[in-house]
Amino acid sequence: MNQRIQETRAGVASLRHRPPLLMEALDEVKASGLCNMFNYACVILALEDLGYGLQADWLEENIYSYNEILIHEFSQWLHANPRPFRESVAQRVARETGLELIEE
Repeated sequence: MNQRIQETRAGVASLRHRPPLLMEALDEVKASGLCNMFNYACVILALEDLGYGLQADWLEENIYSYNEILIHEFSQWLHANPRPFRESVAQRVARETGLELIEE
């Protein structure tokens, strides 16, 4: 079997073993506005900063699948799971902790 087929099969097998909350974690990155979602290096760093280390590690190991996930699955997930009020991470933290969010 050639190497390309082996890599493809390994990638498909790896996609089956995704970490929990991957789409939710990507949604947090998107909502934060920290990154262009197609800049996977920034997305990985943002995931780590937001406390999604498991998802960041998985994404780094499966980087060749990222565009496919982002374009197809994440887009569908976003459509099926719209954010209420499209609040930012800062707004959510303020709401959940009872802190006042200063608006400019």
